[in-house]
Amino acid sequence: MPVKKPSLLALLLGLIPFVAMCFSVALWDRIDPMILGLPFNLAWPLCWIVLTTLCMWAAYRVESAREKKKGGAP
Repeated sequence: MPVKKPSLLALLLGLIPFVAMCFSVALWDRIDPMILGLPFNLAWPLCWIVLTTLCMWAAYRVESAREKKKGGAP
């Protein structure tokens, strides 16, 4: 079975967590403020663990809707 190219929206949804974690270090590399008892530089990556899951879920939904629209098999 040939591999299908993902849509631009799915790619962008996948890039959001990558960009947020790799290119925003200067914005969150500090201990204060504390969030739920965690230093900010620990709370930020933990937050993105959850948000990455949501972004990947959204990308999956975009691709599955695209596949249904084309009428292809799952």
